Amino acid sequence: MPQGLFVWYEVTTDAPDAVRAFYEGVIGWRIADPSPGHETAAIDYRHIYRADGAGQGGMLVLRPEMIAAGARPWWVPYLMVDSVPDTLAAITADGARVWMPPTTIAEGTFAMVADPWGAPFYLIDPTPPPGQDTPPPPVFAMDITQAVTWNELFTTDLPGARTFYARHFGFTYPDAMPMGAFGDYQFIAHPLQGRVGAMMARPSADAPLGWRTYFRVADVRAAAQAVRDLGGTLEGDVHEVPGDDLMIQARDPAGAFFGLVSRKSVA
Repeated sequence: MPQGLFVWYEVTTDAPDAVRAFYEGVIGWRIADPSPGHETAAIDYRHIYRADGAGQGGMLVLRPEMIAAGARPWWVPYLMVDSVPDTLAAITADGARVWMPPTTIAEGTFAMVADPWGAPFYLIDPTPPPGQDTPPPPVFAMDITQAVTWNELFTTDLPGARTFYARHFGFTYPDAMPMGAFGDYQFIAHPLQGRVGAMMARPSADAPLGWRTYFRVADVRAAAQAVRDLGGTLEGDVHEVPGDDLMIQARDPAGAFFGLVSRKSVA
């Protein structure tokens, strides 16, 4: 099984109704209704679907005890691994921490971890549904509207992060873009997914460490207006990025960071 593929994304939130309406309006997803008895269930998890019907991720509703333990609204990626226990043993020996021990459900075995510098992500060894002969549509793709189109890591140790993710997840680093005083914007590639994103030293002490998730939309300017209208916050203005794209960064109504990207020729 390929090690290190981006195969799922999860937003955690303490404002599920507002956040559901927000992403459905900004990106065009459909977020599932809560399950019966969700108020008292141990986990309140709601699946996210693109307009093409493909699953794109999930929304985890934060319970008070989760918030008390340090959870906050954010987007977190899932990286596929061959074996969750074996990968846990390897990465913890290299300084990573386990935030949630391995759990097995119908969809597979997963665990939540943080890299040695505090960036959270999940490991997952997925179990295909009975009768599934072909892989599901990708949740990461450079050219699929409503899918993730870029993964960006802020870290306090760029050389260390490069080595850690290369050693354990097969990442390669084809090139970098100098960012002046901020250092290099180090592009990341995976042998089976191509260029998947970038990592850099966090630009300021108050910039949260972690993976930052960017979604492709049809028109970034229209989506930015929807962010304003639906209770989110824009961080800066729409701007050009290398290639044929425009991008803007934002936060949802609960405060989870994300980015939006579209082609210049459309926007």
